[in-house]
Amino acid sequence: MQFFDLSRQFNLSDILTSHKTLKELGGMQWTLSKVRVEHDCLSGSDILEGQAVLKSSQNIQIELEWLIQDTGFELQVLFKGIETAACDETLVLVKGAQLVDAAQQKLSAQALSLWIDGTLLPMLPNIRKEIKARLNLWDYAEYDG
Repeated sequence: MQFFDLSRQFNLSDILTSHKTLKELGGMQWTLSKVRVEHDCLSGSDILEGQAVLKSSQNIQIELEWLIQDTGFELQVLFKGIETAACDETLVLVKGAQLVDAAQQKLSAQALSLWIDGTLLPMLPNIRKEIKARLNLWDYAEYDG
C-alpha cells in the first residue's frame, strides 16, 4: 500500500511519469521517429523550419525544432536553441519522462540542451541526412518552368 503526504498537493502526471537521468537516457537506443516541416510559400523566405521527433527504445520522445539554411552549396540543418542562438520560446520538449539530476532535482533546460548537443546528436550521426531525406525539397524550391 502506498501513502501520500496529504499536506502537499500532488500533480497526477508527476506520479505517473517516470523520472530519468541523462545517464539513463544515454543508455537507450534513439531513432528519428517523425519530421514536420513548416514553410510559408508566400513569404519568400529561403529558410525551412520544422520539428524532429526522436524516440527512444523506452518510448520517451524528444521534440527538437530545426531549420534548414541554404549556404549556397549545401542545405545545412541546424537545431534551434542548441546550435543556434536560443530564443525565449521552448525549443526542446521531452514527453514520457521527467528529467532529473543525480540528486533527483528537476533538470534545467540548459543542461538538457548541452546533453543533446554533446551526447544525443553524436549518437545519431546521420540525423541531418535523415531529416533532409524525409523532405521533398522540390516542393519548396523555386524553378523556372
